[in-house]
Amino acid sequence: MKKETIDVSQATIKIESCGLTYKGKKLELGTPIEDWIKVLGKPSRDTDLAYVWDDLGIAIDDWQNNNKEVAGVYIFFLNLDSPEGKSQQLNHARDFESGENIAARNMEGGKSLISDDQVKKFNAENELKKKNYIYPFKVYKEAVNLNGFPVKAGMKVEEINSYRSDLPYSGKFGYVDDDIDGVNDSGTTTETFGGDYRAPGAECKDGRLQYYELTYTATKKLEYLKIGFESKSDHDSRKVTEASFEERKKKK
Repeated sequence: MKKETIDVSQATIKIESCGLTYKGKKLELGTPIEDWIKVLGKPSRDTDLAYVWDDLGIAIDDWQNNNKEVAGVYIFFLNLDSPEGKSQQLNHARDFESGENIAARNMEGGKSLISDDQVKKFNAENELKKKNYIYPFKVYKEAVNLNGFPVKAGMKVEEINSYRSDLPYSGKFGYVDDDIDGVNDSGTTTETFGGDYRAPGAECKDGRLQYYELTYTATKKLEYLKIGFESKSDHDSRKVTEASFEERKKKK
């Protein structure tokens, strides 16, 4: 695949093997959320899933650790105002649907069974509901510098992987890598058709992995990039598995 030349040297978000920078200020996963607020400012909202910065197109969560330490960062390229958002295609907003889409689904004899007043009512209710979703009101517009290479709105997995092919430590994104070891665990094609694609990353704070995940809609649109931090339980399980593997190798 021919790669487009994309300059990410001045990117607002630069993701390193461990941690990242936002406008040149260092941030690290597995650290208190207060450290992130010092850099990003006060979050716009606190939803059930994450803290959201609506103007930045960013959200962070602490649910894996349950101790107010950052377990994941989401950079959004689509939101509820996108065609995918309005037609229930976003992964965390399957119940969100625009009045226009509801009217289009309820047609009989070429005429919608939903009145214009009902459409307006649905849309007004949606505006109130938006604050309950993880999706920021504005999407992230720039290219993200991920290990020196770009991730931006509209990119397919194959294109992103074409930049990452020579990375020594991180490797390509695969669908779906449940145990974050760089191996496709699903037995499913790696062609982009929606769902999650993972790249393993590197061991960072407390020996836990910083990994990367791309989430696509069923219409093949890049929804968000997640920078994840391995939970302690997953870390412990992985270490047991690795030790068992090494022990079996010695016995051969």
